[in-house]
Amino acid sequence: MTDRNELLTTERGTALRSWIVVAGLIAATIATLVQGAYLWAGLSGTIVALAVLPAVARGTPLVVAPWVVLLVAAVPIWVRLVGAFPAAGFLTVAAIALLVTVELDAYTPVEMTPQFAAAFVVIATMAVAGVWVIGQWLSDTLVGTTFLTSTGEVMWDLILATAFGGLGGVFFVTYVARRDDVALDGSGETA
Repeated sequence: MTDRNELLTTERGTALRSWIVVAGLIAATIATLVQGAYLWAGLSGTIVALAVLPAVARGTPLVVAPWVVLLVAAVPIWVRLVGAFPAAGFLTVAAIALLVTVELDAYTPVEMTPQFAAAFVVIATMAVAGVWVIGQWLSDTLVGTTFLTSTGEVMWDLILATAFGGLGGVFFVTYVARRDDVALDGSGETA
Protein backbone atom coordinates (compact mmCIF):
# COMPACT_ATOMS: atom_id res chain seq x y z
CA MET A 1 0.00 0.00 0.00
CA THR A 2 1.38 3.40 -0.89
CA ASP A 3 1.29 6.55 1.21
CA ARG A 4 -2.22 8.07 1.09
CA ASN A 5 -0.74 11.56 0.90
CA GLU A 6 -0.48 10.85 -2.82
CA LEU A 7 -4.27 11.23 -2.92
CA LEU A 8 -3.86 14.90 -2.08
CA THR A 9 -1.46 16.14 -4.67
CA THR A 10 0.48 19.35 -5.06
CA GLU A 11 0.42 19.21 -8.83
CA ARG A 12 -0.76 22.59 -10.17
CA GLY A 13 -3.05 21.21 -12.89
CA THR A 14 -4.83 18.90 -10.49
CA ALA A 15 -5.12 21.64 -7.89
CA LEU A 16 -6.58 23.98 -10.51
CA ARG A 17 -9.21 21.41 -11.46
CA SER A 18 -10.07 20.94 -7.79
CA TRP A 19 -10.47 24.69 -7.28
CA ILE A 20 -12.72 24.93 -10.35
CA VAL A 21 -15.00 22.30 -8.78
CA VAL A 22 -14.88 24.20 -5.47
CA ALA A 23 -15.87 27.42 -7.28
CA GLY A 24 -18.81 25.55 -8.82
CA LEU A 25 -19.81 24.32 -5.37
CA ILE A 26 -19.62 27.85 -3.94
CA ALA A 27 -21.91 29.03 -6.74
CA ALA A 28 -24.28 26.13 -6.00
CA THR A 29 -24.27 27.02 -2.30
CA ILE A 30 -25.23 30.60 -3.10
CA ALA A 31 -27.92 29.46 -5.54
CA THR A 32 -29.44 27.08 -2.98
CA LEU A 33 -29.45 29.85 -0.38
CA VAL A 34 -31.29 32.11 -2.83
CA GLN A 35 -33.81 29.31 -3.41
CA GLY A 36 -34.33 29.05 0.34
CA ALA A 37 -33.12 25.44 0.43
CA TYR A 38 -31.11 25.83 3.62
CA LEU A 39 -30.50 22.12 4.18
CA TRP A 40 -29.02 21.82 0.68
CA ALA A 41 -26.98 24.97 1.20
CA GLY A 42 -25.65 23.38 4.40
CA LEU A 43 -24.72 20.17 2.58
CA SER A 44 -23.03 22.11 -0.22
CA GLY A 45 -21.26 24.35 2.29
CA THR A 46 -20.03 21.27 4.14
CA ILE A 47 -18.48 19.93 0.94
CA VAL A 48 -16.82 23.33 0.31
CA ALA A 49 -15.44 23.40 3.86
CA LEU A 50 -14.09 19.86 3.54
CA ALA A 51 -12.60 20.72 0.14
CA VAL A 52 -10.66 23.75 1.38
CA LEU A 53 -9.61 22.19 4.68
CA PRO A 54 -6.39 20.61 3.30
CA ALA A 55 -5.29 23.91 1.73
CA VAL A 56 -5.95 25.79 4.97
CA ALA A 57 -4.27 23.13 7.11
CA ARG A 58 -1.14 23.01 4.93
CA GLY A 59 -1.12 26.72 4.17
CA THR A 60 -0.97 26.35 0.40
CA PRO A 61 -3.65 26.34 -2.28
CA LEU A 62 -1.74 23.61 -4.11
CA VAL A 63 -2.69 20.97 -1.58
CA VAL A 64 -6.33 20.17 -2.11
CA ALA A 65 -8.57 17.13 -2.19
CA PRO A 66 -8.48 15.29 -5.53
CA TRP A 67 -10.72 16.88 -8.14
CA VAL A 68 -12.27 13.52 -8.99
CA VAL A 69 -13.48 13.03 -5.42
CA LEU A 70 -14.74 16.63 -5.28
CA LEU A 71 -16.57 16.14 -8.57
CA VAL A 72 -18.29 13.03 -7.22
CA ALA A 73 -19.37 15.08 -4.19
CA ALA A 74 -20.52 18.03 -6.33
CA VAL A 75 -22.62 16.20 -8.92
CA PRO A 76 -25.65 15.51 -6.66
CA ILE A 77 -25.66 19.15 -5.53
CA TRP A 78 -25.61 20.40 -9.12
CA VAL A 79 -28.22 17.86 -10.28
CA ARG A 80 -30.54 18.93 -7.48
CA LEU A 81 -30.20 22.57 -8.61
CA VAL A 82 -31.51 21.85 -12.10
CA GLY A 83 -34.29 19.46 -11.18
CA ALA A 84 -35.82 17.13 -8.68
CA PHE A 85 -33.75 14.10 -7.84
CA PRO A 86 -35.30 12.47 -4.76
CA ALA A 87 -32.26 10.37 -3.90
CA ALA A 88 -29.79 13.27 -4.17
CA GLY A 89 -29.76 13.76 -0.41
CA PHE A 90 -28.42 10.33 0.39
CA LEU A 91 -26.07 10.48 -2.58
CA THR A 92 -24.70 13.74 -1.18
CA VAL A 93 -24.30 12.22 2.27
CA ALA A 94 -22.41 9.27 0.76
CA ALA A 95 -20.19 11.70 -1.15
CA ILE A 96 -19.45 13.65 2.03
CA ALA A 97 -18.57 10.38 3.79
CA LEU A 98 -16.26 9.56 0.88
CA LEU A 99 -14.58 12.97 1.08
CA VAL A 100 -14.15 12.69 4.85
CA THR A 101 -12.65 9.22 4.42
CA VAL A 102 -10.16 10.40 1.80
CA GLU A 103 -9.09 13.33 3.96
CA LEU A 104 -8.90 11.30 7.18
CA ASP A 105 -6.80 8.72 5.40
CA ALA A 106 -4.50 11.26 3.78
CA TYR A 107 -4.10 13.95 6.45
CA THR A 108 -4.27 12.21 9.78
CA PRO A 109 -2.28 9.42 11.39
CA VAL A 110 -5.30 7.18 10.74
CA GLU A 111 -4.30 4.41 8.34
CA MET A 112 -7.14 2.62 6.61
CA THR A 113 -7.01 -0.35 4.34
CA PRO A 114 -9.13 0.21 1.24
CA GLN A 115 -11.64 -2.38 2.47
CA PHE A 116 -11.99 -0.71 5.87
CA ALA A 117 -12.33 2.71 4.22
CA ALA A 118 -15.09 1.35 1.98
CA ALA A 119 -16.90 -0.07 5.01
CA PHE A 120 -16.42 3.26 6.81
CA VAL A 121 -18.10 5.14 3.94
CA VAL A 122 -21.04 2.71 3.95
CA ILE A 123 -21.48 2.78 7.73
CA ALA A 124 -21.16 6.57 7.95
CA THR A 125 -23.78 6.99 5.22
CA MET A 126 -26.12 4.51 6.91
CA ALA A 127 -25.66 6.24 10.27
CA VAL A 128 -26.53 9.65 8.86
CA ALA A 129 -29.55 8.16 7.06
CA GLY A 130 -30.71 6.58 10.32
CA VAL A 131 -30.36 9.85 12.22
CA TRP A 132 -32.19 11.64 9.40
CA VAL A 133 -35.12 9.21 9.54
CA ILE A 134 -35.30 9.53 13.33
CA GLY A 135 -35.31 13.33 12.94
CA GLN A 136 -38.16 13.09 10.43
CA TRP A 137 -40.12 10.80 12.73
CA LEU A 138 -39.59 13.16 15.70
CA SER A 139 -40.71 16.09 13.57
CA ASP A 140 -43.81 14.18 12.46
CA THR A 141 -44.60 13.14 16.03
CA LEU A 142 -43.84 16.36 17.89
CA VAL A 143 -44.55 19.09 15.34
CA GLY A 144 -47.15 17.41 13.14
CA THR A 145 -45.23 17.42 9.86
CA THR A 146 -45.75 14.63 7.34
CA PHE A 147 -42.23 13.80 6.21
CA LEU A 148 -42.76 10.06 6.63
CA THR A 149 -45.85 8.84 4.86
CA SER A 150 -45.24 5.09 5.06
CA THR A 151 -42.97 2.44 6.47
CA GLY A 152 -42.11 1.41 2.93
CA GLU A 153 -40.81 4.90 2.19
CA VAL A 154 -38.54 4.73 5.25
CA MET A 155 -37.21 1.34 4.18
CA TRP A 156 -36.49 2.56 0.65
CA ASP A 157 -34.70 5.62 2.03
CA LEU A 158 -32.47 3.38 4.14
CA ILE A 159 -31.87 0.98 1.24
CA LEU A 160 -30.92 3.86 -1.06
CA ALA A 161 -28.59 5.32 1.57
CA THR A 162 -26.89 1.94 1.99
CA ALA A 163 -26.58 1.49 -1.78
CA PHE A 164 -25.11 4.97 -2.29
CA GLY A 165 -22.73 4.39 0.61
CA GLY A 166 -21.70 1.14 -1.09
CA LEU A 167 -21.08 3.01 -4.35
CA GLY A 168 -18.95 5.52 -2.45
CA GLY A 169 -16.99 2.70 -0.87
CA VAL A 170 -16.45 0.99 -4.22
CA PHE A 171 -15.32 4.31 -5.69
CA PHE A 172 -12.79 4.73 -2.87
CA VAL A 173 -11.38 1.23 -3.32
CA THR A 174 -11.23 1.61 -7.11
CA TYR A 175 -9.67 5.07 -6.92
CA VAL A 176 -7.09 4.03 -4.32
CA ALA A 177 -6.28 0.78 -6.15
CA ARG A 178 -5.76 2.68 -9.42
CA ARG A 179 -3.54 5.26 -7.71
CA ASP A 180 -1.59 2.51 -5.96
CA ASP A 181 -1.02 0.76 -9.29
CA VAL A 182 0.27 4.01 -10.81
CA ALA A 183 2.57 4.55 -7.84
CA LEU A 184 3.84 0.95 -8.01
CA ASP A 185 4.66 1.14 -11.72
CA GLY A 186 6.84 4.16 -11.01
CA SER A 187 5.14 6.63 -13.32
CA GLY A 188 4.18 8.78 -10.34
CA GLU A 189 1.51 10.51 -12.37
CA THR A 190 -1.57 11.71 -10.54
CA ALA A 191 -5.18 11.98 -11.61
